[in-house]
Amino acid sequence: MVANTETSKTEPNPAEMNEFEALLEQYDYDSPFRGQILSGVVISADDHEIMLDVGLKRDAFVPRTDLDRLDDDFLSTLRPGTEVRAYVMQPLNNDEELIVSINKGLELEDWEEAKRITDEDGIVKVTIVGTNRGGLLARFKRLTGFIPMSQITSIARFSSDYEMNQAKNDLVDDRLDVKIIEVDRLRNRLIFSERAAQSQLQRVAMNKLEVGQDVHGRVVGLVDFGAFVDIGGVDGLIHISKLDHRFVDHPGEILAIGDEVYVRIESIDEQNERISLNRKVLLPDPWQDLEFEEGQLVTVTVTNIVDFGVFVSMPNGLQGLIHVSNMQTLDTTNLRNVIREGDELLSKVITIDAERQRIGLSVDDVTVEEQEAWMFNRREDTDEEVTDEADETEDAE
Repeated sequence: MVANTETSKTEPNPAEMNEFEALLEQYDYDSPFRGQILSGVVISADDHEIMLDVGLKRDAFVPRTDLDRLDDDFLSTLRPGTEVRAYVMQPLNNDEELIVSINKGLELEDWEEAKRITDEDGIVKVTIVGTNRGGLLARFKRLTGFIPMSQITSIARFSSDYEMNQAKNDLVDDRLDVKIIEVDRLRNRLIFSERAAQSQLQRVAMNKLEVGQDVHGRVVGLVDFGAFVDIGGVDGLIHISKLDHRFVDHPGEILAIGDEVYVRIESIDEQNERISLNRKVLLPDPWQDLEFEEGQLVTVTVTNIVDFGVFVSMPNGLQGLIHVSNMQTLDTTNLRNVIREGDELLSKVITIDAERQRIGLSVDDVTVEEQEAWMFNRREDTDEEVTDEADETEDAE
Protein backbone atom coordinates (compact mmCIF):
# COMPACT_ATOMS: atom_id res chain seq x y z
CA MET A 1 0.00 0.00 0.00
CA VAL A 2 1.53 3.21 -1.14
CA ALA A 3 1.38 6.19 1.21
CA ASN A 4 -0.01 9.52 -0.11
CA THR A 5 3.03 11.79 -0.20
CA GLU A 6 1.21 14.88 -1.62
CA THR A 7 1.73 17.86 0.66
CA SER A 8 -1.54 19.14 2.10
CA LYS A 9 -2.28 22.86 1.68
CA THR A 10 -4.34 24.99 4.07
CA GLU A 11 -7.06 26.84 2.18
CA PRO A 12 -7.98 30.40 3.38
CA ASN A 13 -11.04 30.53 5.49
CA PRO A 14 -13.57 32.93 3.78
CA ALA A 15 -14.88 34.08 7.15
CA GLU A 16 -11.38 35.03 8.30
CA MET A 17 -10.74 36.93 5.01
CA ASN A 18 -13.90 38.98 5.42
CA GLU A 19 -12.95 39.85 8.98
CA PHE A 20 -9.44 40.89 7.91
CA GLU A 21 -10.76 43.11 5.12
CA ALA A 22 -13.20 44.71 7.52
CA LEU A 23 -10.40 45.45 9.96
CA LEU A 24 -8.29 46.89 7.13
CA GLU A 25 -11.19 49.01 5.94
CA GLN A 26 -11.75 50.29 9.46
CA TYR A 27 -8.06 51.05 9.96
CA ASP A 28 -7.77 52.98 6.69
CA TYR A 29 -10.74 55.20 7.30
CA ASP A 30 -10.57 55.67 11.03
CA SER A 31 -6.98 56.95 10.89
CA PRO A 32 -7.66 60.33 9.18
CA PHE A 33 -9.29 62.86 11.46
CA ARG A 34 -10.64 66.36 10.98
CA GLY A 35 -7.86 68.90 11.16
CA GLN A 36 -5.15 66.44 10.20
CA ILE A 37 -2.61 67.61 7.61
CA LEU A 38 -1.84 65.10 4.86
CA SER A 39 0.83 65.22 2.18
CA GLY A 40 -0.62 64.46 -1.22
CA VAL A 41 0.16 64.29 -4.93
CA VAL A 42 -2.27 65.58 -7.57
CA ILE A 43 -3.72 62.70 -9.60
CA SER A 44 -6.21 64.67 -11.66
CA ALA A 45 -7.46 68.26 -11.76
CA ASP A 46 -10.33 70.05 -13.47
CA ASP A 47 -12.57 73.04 -12.83
CA HIS A 48 -14.83 71.09 -10.47
CA GLU A 49 -12.48 69.14 -8.19
CA ILE A 50 -8.99 67.84 -7.67
CA MET A 51 -8.13 64.25 -6.74
CA LEU A 52 -5.12 63.60 -4.50
CA ASP A 53 -3.15 60.50 -3.62
CA VAL A 54 -2.59 60.92 0.12
CA GLY A 55 -1.11 57.48 0.80
CA LEU A 56 -4.34 55.88 2.05
CA LYS A 57 -6.50 53.15 0.59
CA ARG A 58 -8.77 55.70 -1.03
CA ASP A 59 -7.90 58.97 -2.68
CA ALA A 60 -8.85 62.39 -1.32
CA PHE A 61 -11.03 64.96 -3.04
CA VAL A 62 -10.71 68.76 -3.05
CA PRO A 63 -14.20 70.21 -3.75
CA ARG A 64 -15.01 73.19 -5.97
CA THR A 65 -15.85 75.36 -2.94
CA ASP A 66 -12.24 75.03 -1.81
CA LEU A 67 -10.82 75.70 -5.27
CA ASP A 68 -12.76 78.97 -5.40
CA ARG A 69 -10.71 80.19 -2.41
CA LEU A 70 -7.41 79.72 -4.24
CA ASP A 71 -5.94 82.43 -6.45
CA ASP A 72 -5.60 81.79 -10.16
CA ASP A 73 -1.80 81.76 -10.16
CA PHE A 74 -1.68 78.98 -7.58
CA LEU A 75 -4.46 77.00 -9.30
CA SER A 76 -2.47 76.95 -12.51
CA THR A 77 0.32 75.04 -10.71
CA LEU A 78 -1.98 72.19 -9.62
CA ARG A 79 -1.17 69.65 -12.32
CA PRO A 80 -0.79 65.83 -12.02
CA GLY A 81 2.36 65.11 -10.05
CA THR A 82 2.29 68.35 -8.01
CA GLU A 83 2.85 67.81 -4.28
CA VAL A 84 0.60 69.69 -1.87
CA ARG A 85 -0.45 69.69 1.76
CA ALA A 86 -4.12 69.15 2.48
CA TYR A 87 -6.28 69.67 5.56
CA VAL A 88 -8.81 66.94 6.37
CA MET A 89 -12.32 68.44 6.34
CA GLN A 90 -14.40 65.24 6.32
CA PRO A 91 -12.72 61.88 6.95
CA LEU A 92 -15.73 60.12 5.40
CA ASN A 93 -18.74 61.86 3.86
CA ASN A 94 -22.06 60.33 2.78
CA ASP A 95 -20.48 59.06 -0.42
CA GLU A 96 -17.64 57.46 1.56
CA GLU A 97 -15.17 60.05 0.22
CA LEU A 98 -12.27 61.69 2.02
CA ILE A 99 -12.77 65.46 1.63
CA VAL A 100 -9.74 67.70 2.09
CA SER A 101 -8.88 71.39 1.71
CA ILE A 102 -5.76 72.69 -0.02
CA ASN A 103 -6.63 76.23 1.10
CA LYS A 104 -6.62 75.15 4.75
CA GLY A 105 -3.30 73.41 4.16
CA LEU A 106 -1.84 76.63 2.81
CA GLU A 107 -3.26 78.52 5.78
CA LEU A 108 -1.40 76.15 8.08
CA GLU A 109 1.83 77.05 6.30
CA ASP A 110 0.97 80.71 6.93
CA TRP A 111 0.40 79.98 10.62
CA GLU A 112 3.79 78.28 10.75
CA GLU A 113 5.36 81.27 8.98
CA ALA A 114 3.73 83.67 11.45
CA LYS A 115 5.12 81.64 14.36
CA ARG A 116 8.60 81.62 12.84
CA ILE A 117 8.54 85.40 12.32
CA THR A 118 7.37 85.89 15.90
CA ASP A 119 10.19 83.71 17.26
CA GLU A 120 12.71 85.69 15.18
CA ASP A 121 11.29 89.03 16.38
CA GLY A 122 10.65 90.06 12.79
CA ILE A 123 8.52 92.76 11.18
CA VAL A 124 6.02 92.09 8.38
CA LYS A 125 3.82 94.17 6.07
CA VAL A 126 0.07 93.62 6.29
CA THR A 127 -2.83 94.99 4.26
CA ILE A 128 -5.73 96.60 6.10
CA VAL A 129 -8.90 94.86 4.92
CA GLY A 130 -11.51 96.13 7.37
CA THR A 131 -12.34 97.74 10.69
CA ASN A 132 -14.30 96.98 13.81
CA ARG A 133 -15.00 98.79 17.04
CA GLY A 134 -11.74 97.68 18.64
CA GLY A 135 -9.30 98.34 15.82
CA LEU A 136 -8.28 97.18 12.35
CA LEU A 137 -8.52 93.88 10.49
CA ALA A 138 -5.30 93.06 8.62
CA ARG A 139 -4.41 90.42 6.02
CA PHE A 140 -1.18 88.44 6.39
CA LYS A 141 -0.83 86.08 3.43
CA ARG A 142 -4.08 84.01 3.65
CA LEU A 143 -4.77 84.83 7.29
CA THR A 144 -6.76 87.68 8.77
CA GLY A 145 -5.44 89.16 12.01
CA PHE A 146 -6.32 92.05 14.29
CA ILE A 147 -4.56 95.29 15.29
CA PRO A 148 -6.04 96.70 18.54
CA MET A 149 -6.45 100.47 18.75
CA SER A 150 -3.82 100.60 21.50
CA GLN A 151 -1.28 99.17 19.03
CA ILE A 152 -1.98 101.59 16.15
CA THR A 153 0.23 104.64 15.61
CA SER A 154 -1.11 105.69 12.19
CA ILE A 155 -4.26 107.08 13.82
CA ALA A 156 -4.10 110.13 16.08
CA ARG A 157 -6.37 110.51 19.08
CA PHE A 158 -9.71 112.05 18.09
CA SER A 159 -12.40 113.71 20.16
CA SER A 160 -15.36 111.96 18.53
CA ASP A 161 -16.26 108.42 17.47
CA TYR A 162 -17.09 109.72 13.99
CA GLU A 163 -13.58 111.10 13.48
CA MET A 164 -12.05 107.89 14.80
CA ASN A 165 -14.13 105.69 12.50
CA GLN A 166 -13.33 107.93 9.53
CA ALA A 167 -9.61 107.68 10.26
CA LYS A 168 -9.84 103.89 10.48
CA ASN A 169 -11.77 103.65 7.21
CA ASP A 170 -9.15 105.81 5.50
CA LEU A 171 -6.55 103.13 6.27
CA VAL A 172 -8.41 100.34 4.47
CA ASP A 173 -6.24 98.97 1.61
CA ASP A 174 -3.13 100.62 3.09
CA ARG A 175 -0.09 98.53 3.99
CA LEU A 176 1.45 98.86 7.45
CA ASP A 177 4.62 97.58 9.08
CA VAL A 178 3.68 95.48 12.13
CA LYS A 179 5.08 92.97 14.56
CA ILE A 180 3.19 89.75 15.34
CA ILE A 181 2.61 89.71 19.10
CA GLU A 182 0.31 86.68 19.39
CA VAL A 183 -0.07 83.50 17.34
CA ASP A 184 -2.68 80.93 18.40
CA ARG A 185 -3.91 78.76 15.50
CA LEU A 186 -6.24 76.65 17.64
CA ARG A 187 -8.08 79.76 18.83
CA ASN A 188 -7.66 81.47 15.44
CA ARG A 189 -5.95 84.44 17.10
CA LEU A 190 -3.39 86.46 15.17
CA ILE A 191 -2.62 89.82 16.81
CA PHE A 192 -0.41 92.54 15.29
CA SER A 193 1.19 95.70 16.71
CA GLU A 194 2.14 98.71 14.61
CA ARG A 195 3.44 100.43 17.75
CA ALA A 196 5.95 97.65 18.50
CA ALA A 197 7.14 97.63 14.88
CA GLN A 198 7.64 101.40 14.86
CA SER A 199 9.55 101.24 18.13
CA GLN A 200 11.84 98.53 16.76
CA LEU A 201 12.40 100.39 13.49
CA GLN A 202 13.22 103.55 15.43
CA ARG A 203 15.77 101.68 17.55
CA VAL A 204 17.40 100.34 14.40
CA ALA A 205 17.46 103.82 12.85
CA MET A 206 18.81 105.36 16.07
CA ASN A 207 21.66 102.87 16.14
CA LYS A 208 22.85 104.29 12.81
CA LEU A 209 22.98 107.86 14.15
CA GLU A 210 25.74 109.59 16.09
CA VAL A 211 25.86 112.69 18.26
CA GLY A 212 27.40 115.56 16.28
CA GLN A 213 26.25 114.16 12.95
CA ASP A 214 24.72 116.61 10.45
CA VAL A 215 21.69 115.10 8.70
CA HIS A 216 18.96 116.03 6.27
CA GLY A 217 15.35 115.86 7.48
CA ARG A 218 11.75 116.81 6.82
CA VAL A 219 9.49 118.75 9.20
CA VAL A 220 6.59 116.49 10.27
CA GLY A 221 5.14 118.42 13.20
CA LEU A 222 5.04 121.86 14.81
CA VAL A 223 4.29 122.51 18.48
CA ASP A 224 4.67 125.53 20.74
CA PHE A 225 8.04 124.35 22.05
CA GLY A 226 9.66 123.26 18.79
CA ALA A 227 9.55 121.28 15.55
CA PHE A 228 9.58 117.53 14.99
CA VAL A 229 11.75 116.37 12.10
CA ASP A 230 11.92 112.98 10.40
CA ILE A 231 15.61 112.18 9.89
CA GLY A 232 15.25 108.84 8.14
CA GLY A 233 12.67 106.70 9.90
CA VAL A 234 13.02 108.31 13.30
CA ASP A 235 11.77 111.67 14.60
CA GLY A 236 13.86 114.20 16.44
CA LEU A 237 12.94 117.50 18.12
CA ILE A 238 14.39 120.92 17.41
CA HIS A 239 13.68 122.95 20.54
CA ILE A 240 12.41 126.44 19.76
CA SER A 241 15.62 127.90 21.17
CA LYS A 242 17.65 125.91 18.60
CA LEU A 243 15.62 126.87 15.53
CA ASP A 244 17.25 130.15 14.57
CA HIS A 245 19.65 132.83 15.76
CA ARG A 246 16.82 135.32 15.89
CA PHE A 247 14.03 135.23 18.41
CA VAL A 248 11.23 132.83 17.43
CA ASP A 249 7.88 133.08 19.18
CA HIS A 250 6.45 130.02 17.42
CA PRO A 251 8.12 127.51 15.04
CA GLY A 252 5.45 128.26 12.44
CA GLU A 253 7.05 131.67 11.91
CA ILE A 254 10.01 130.12 10.06
CA LEU A 255 9.03 126.50 9.26
CA ALA A 256 6.09 124.63 7.75
CA ILE A 257 5.22 120.94 7.72
CA GLY A 258 6.99 119.32 4.78
CA ASP A 259 9.95 121.73 4.77
CA GLU A 260 13.37 120.20 4.13
CA VAL A 261 15.96 121.14 6.77
CA TYR A 262 19.53 120.37 7.76
CA VAL A 263 20.11 119.73 11.46
CA ARG A 264 22.83 118.57 13.82
CA ILE A 265 22.19 115.71 16.27
CA GLU A 266 22.86 117.05 19.76
CA SER A 267 21.81 114.10 21.93
CA ILE A 268 20.36 110.59 21.63
CA ASP A 269 18.33 109.03 24.44
CA GLU A 270 17.89 105.41 23.34
CA GLN A 271 15.98 104.37 26.45
CA ASN A 272 13.26 106.99 25.95
CA GLU A 273 13.67 107.03 22.15
CA ARG A 274 14.32 110.78 22.02
CA ILE A 275 16.65 112.72 19.75
CA SER A 276 17.50 116.39 20.22
CA LEU A 277 18.37 118.39 17.11
CA ASN A 278 19.89 121.81 16.45
CA ARG A 279 19.17 123.85 13.32
CA LYS A 280 20.62 127.14 14.51
CA VAL A 281 24.19 125.85 14.72
CA LEU A 282 24.23 125.19 10.93
CA LEU A 283 22.94 128.65 9.99
CA PRO A 284 25.24 131.62 9.31
CA ASP A 285 26.01 133.28 12.62
CA PRO A 286 25.16 137.01 12.46
CA TRP A 287 27.50 137.62 15.40
CA GLN A 288 30.48 136.61 13.25
CA ASP A 289 29.96 139.60 10.95
CA LEU A 290 28.02 142.06 13.05
CA GLU A 291 26.37 144.84 11.07
CA PHE A 292 25.78 147.22 13.97
CA GLU A 293 27.85 149.57 16.06
CA GLU A 294 27.19 151.61 19.18
CA GLY A 295 25.33 154.86 18.50
CA GLN A 296 23.65 153.51 15.37
CA LEU A 297 19.92 154.13 14.82
CA VAL A 298 17.94 150.94 14.18
CA THR A 299 14.29 150.20 13.45
CA VAL A 300 13.29 147.21 15.59
CA THR A 301 10.15 145.11 16.03
CA VAL A 302 8.78 144.30 19.49
CA THR A 303 8.66 140.54 20.06
CA ASN A 304 8.06 140.23 23.80
CA ILE A 305 7.06 142.59 26.61
CA VAL A 306 8.30 141.89 30.15
CA ASP A 307 8.33 143.82 33.41
CA PHE A 308 11.91 145.05 32.93
CA GLY A 309 11.59 146.13 29.29
CA VAL A 310 10.91 144.82 25.80
CA PHE A 311 12.73 142.31 23.63
CA VAL A 312 13.01 143.34 20.00
CA SER A 313 13.99 141.74 16.70
CA MET A 314 16.67 143.58 14.74
CA PRO A 315 16.99 143.72 10.94
CA ASN A 316 19.57 140.90 10.77
CA GLY A 317 17.45 138.63 12.98
CA LEU A 318 19.36 139.21 16.22
CA GLN A 319 17.45 139.87 19.41
CA GLY A 320 18.03 143.00 21.43
CA LEU A 321 16.69 144.42 24.70
CA ILE A 322 15.38 147.87 25.46
CA HIS A 323 15.53 148.05 29.23
CA VAL A 324 12.76 149.95 31.00
CA SER A 325 15.37 152.44 32.24
CA ASN A 326 16.06 153.38 28.61
CA MET A 327 12.48 154.16 27.66
CA GLN A 328 11.50 156.78 30.21
CA THR A 329 10.12 159.01 27.46
CA LEU A 330 7.24 156.52 27.31
CA ASP A 331 4.74 155.72 30.02
CA THR A 332 6.49 152.79 31.69
CA THR A 333 3.90 152.38 34.45
CA ASN A 334 2.34 149.69 32.30
CA LEU A 335 4.26 149.08 29.08
CA ARG A 336 1.48 146.98 27.60
CA ASN A 337 -0.74 150.08 27.53
CA VAL A 338 1.57 151.88 25.14
CA ILE A 339 3.46 149.10 23.32
CA ARG A 340 2.25 145.90 21.70
CA GLU A 341 4.04 142.93 20.20
CA GLY A 342 4.64 143.63 16.52
CA ASP A 343 5.06 147.40 16.99
CA GLU A 344 8.04 149.01 15.27
CA LEU A 345 10.23 151.41 17.25
CA LEU A 346 13.16 153.64 16.41
CA SER A 347 15.97 152.91 18.86
CA LYS A 348 19.69 153.53 19.26
CA VAL A 349 22.32 150.84 19.93
CA ILE A 350 24.00 151.66 23.24
CA THR A 351 25.84 148.41 24.13
CA ILE A 352 27.18 145.43 22.20
CA ASP A 353 28.44 142.39 24.14
CA ALA A 354 29.56 139.96 21.41
CA GLU A 355 30.92 137.44 23.91
CA ARG A 356 27.59 137.11 25.71
CA GLN A 357 25.70 137.83 22.47
CA ARG A 358 23.66 140.67 23.88
CA ILE A 359 22.68 144.02 22.39
CA GLY A 360 21.27 146.87 24.47
CA LEU A 361 19.13 149.56 22.88
CA SER A 362 17.55 152.80 23.99
CA VAL A 363 14.50 154.79 23.00
CA ASP A 364 15.46 157.71 25.24
CA ASP A 365 18.73 158.31 23.33
CA VAL A 366 16.83 158.97 20.11
CA THR A 367 16.56 162.75 19.58
CA VAL A 368 13.31 164.50 18.75
CA GLU A 369 14.71 165.44 15.31
CA GLU A 370 15.67 161.82 14.59
CA GLN A 371 12.25 160.61 15.68
CA GLU A 372 10.47 163.21 13.51
CA ALA A 373 12.58 162.33 10.47
CA TRP A 374 11.87 158.63 10.98
CA MET A 375 8.13 159.28 11.28
CA PHE A 376 8.17 161.47 8.15
CA ASN A 377 9.96 158.79 6.11
CA ARG A 378 7.52 156.15 7.30
CA ARG A 379 4.55 158.32 6.21
CA GLU A 380 6.12 158.80 2.78
CA ASP A 381 6.69 155.04 2.42
CA THR A 382 3.10 154.40 3.43
CA ASP A 383 1.76 156.97 0.93
CA GLU A 384 3.83 155.39 -1.84
CA GLU A 385 2.47 151.94 -1.02
CA VAL A 386 -1.12 153.26 -1.09
CA THR A 387 -0.51 154.98 -4.47
CA ASP A 388 1.03 151.82 -5.94
CA GLU A 389 -1.94 149.75 -4.78
CA ALA A 390 -4.39 152.26 -6.30
CA ASP A 391 -2.53 152.20 -9.62
CA GLU A 392 -2.58 148.41 -9.67
CA THR A 393 -6.33 148.46 -9.00
CA GLU A 394 -6.96 150.91 -11.88
CA ASP A 395 -4.84 148.82 -14.25
CA ALA A 396 -6.79 145.72 -13.29
CA GLU A 397 -10.10 147.47 -14.00
